[in-house]
Amino acid sequence: MIKMQTAFTTELDDPQTAAEDILSQLDLDALPSNNVGIITFYQDAPETGVLAAISEALPFESVGGSVLSSGTEHEFGFEQVSVAVLSSDDVKFSIAVSGEITTENAEDMTRACYRDALSKLDGPPSLIFAFTPMSENISGDRYVLALDDESEGVPVFGTIANAGLSFDDARVVHNGEAKQFIISLLLFSGDVNPRFFTTAISDSNITRKGSFVTESDGYYLRKINNVAVEDYLVGIGVVTGNTGAIAALPILIDYKDGTKPTAYNMYSNTENGTLVGGPVPVGSEIVFADVDYDSIMSTADDALKMLLSDIEQHGASAVFIIPCLSRCLTLGHQSEDEMKKTAEVLGQHTPYLFLYSGGEFCPVSDGEGKLVNRFHNMTYTALVLD
Repeated sequence: MIKMQTAFTTELDDPQTAAEDILSQLDLDALPSNNVGIITFYQDAPETGVLAAISEALPFESVGGSVLSSGTEHEFGFEQVSVAVLSSDDVKFSIAVSGEITTENAEDMTRACYRDALSKLDGPPSLIFAFTPMSENISGDRYVLALDDESEGVPVFGTIANAGLSFDDARVVHNGEAKQFIISLLLFSGDVNPRFFTTAISDSNITRKGSFVTESDGYYLRKINNVAVEDYLVGIGVVTGNTGAIAALPILIDYKDGTKPTAYNMYSNTENGTLVGGPVPVGSEIVFADVDYDSIMSTADDALKMLLSDIEQHGASAVFIIPCLSRCLTLGHQSEDEMKKTAEVLGQHTPYLFLYSGGEFCPVSDGEGKLVNRFHNMTYTALVLD
């Protein structure tokens, strides 16, 4: 069994005060034999020394990353540091950090990092929690697919570290040391019984169906319904000039493999075609959607109802909630409403860590109960442990 404690501070200037604030919210006396920390933080925390001070104050290893905003069952906000402490006598934890990630070596570094973490465990892993770097040129699916292949299908949950939409300020952290282009992995070994939830775009916000991938190159769309992707998007009125107008177009991709459609953001790339969040194999269907305040809050409400029902039925010792930062940005001046809604519904039911993501890693079911590791955008994802 795993137990989780959480702590939250808005102190970002004084390292000692921040560490004391976090420690005052945690009971670190008589800890079980196995412990690990997960830390999420506002982008300034490494530079002010707050991140290092908090990490050094914890008597165990930690992983994490920068986030747009974060929260726990006690408090939430934007300029903050949130800490989740996982403890267990029968579940073991293993942490590893990669070397510097580049466009060319992303898969190799991911595999090596996994093998490093695996070498520290006595038994096979039952869950992978990943923090990966934000990059304009590396899709999050590359990390997920590499981990899935190397681990032979162990469930992968986690996030791309972020600082809003700033690629330069996002950091991944390992034991208090924050770097821009590394991976931190946390492996669980033992009976953790993970349960996964994903909720993306509501049916009422779907604007167009019947678009099929007829030519693609990995993560780049070439043709939709046998029409060059640039011409197709202009033809249906998604953009008025060319794909350079696309900043982050929400789409759903149905892989026709028994899993429910996966939400991605589509980004323009004038040199190579149009880049999407994940692979776009020929034959998959693309569904276009509009996303607004009401759709974000509606899907959050749907996800929370599923979570609460599951927790009431099966119990929970820890919950991790990772929605896409695009959802927060869509909320505009009401940007805290999704965090607020989460706090209202889950309340004191169980300890949880909520963090906004630059891209979500969460398995989905293929309809026959088999989990398929997937990368997502625009999704409200959750992991429940009991």
